[in-house]
Amino acid sequence: MKEIRCPNCNQLLIKVDICIGEIKCTRCKKIIKIEIKSDRVSNTTRKSE
Repeated sequence: MKEIRCPNCNQLLIKVDICIGEIKCTRCKKIIKIEIKSDRVSNTTRKSE
């Protein structure tokens, strides 16, 4: 999980794993573009033989 903060005022905006889009900062009213892609697989199990 990654924390996305506003680059202008450091306000915490959202915590996400995968996100593509825009969000508006509630403190300084700037629009921040977000593009986070996750390439790892979570919750994998491995069978032992």
